[in-house]
Amino acid sequence: MPKKRRKTIVIILTILTIGIGGKVYMDKREVQRQKDLLAVEKQSVKVLKNTFADIKEVKIERTGYNNITGFYHIIVILTNIEGKSVTFDYGFIKNDTELSGFAVVNEKIQKEGKTKNKIKVIYSNEEEEII
Repeated sequence: MPKKRRKTIVIILTILTIGIGGKVYMDKREVQRQKDLLAVEKQSVKVLKNTFADIKEVKIERTGYNNITGFYHIIVILTNIEGKSVTFDYGFIKNDTELSGFAVVNEKIQKEGKTKNKIKVIYSNEEEEII
């Protein structure tokens, strides 16, 4: 095999190896990011339960994250035990025990207090859980 052809094959194989390795790395990083996001959403729902009374169900519509501040912006639909719902957003910082700000849209549904009963939670990835 001529030297030039061997060199071309080595270069092509090197590029393929780097490309495949990069793809595997990016996929693993995305899976880890999704796990971290789910963990934060679970933490925030527990804090939400300690902020509002009479919650029956929480559906997380979407979650945004700011890399610089470490701040999560979460939009939820909260349903109370009477079956009435309200959509609002709140801020959350990982491992915090309080919400970093929330919008009170309807005081009749968003009653201050603690929810002691179990609630149904639907996370942004469509997973469901009773907590």
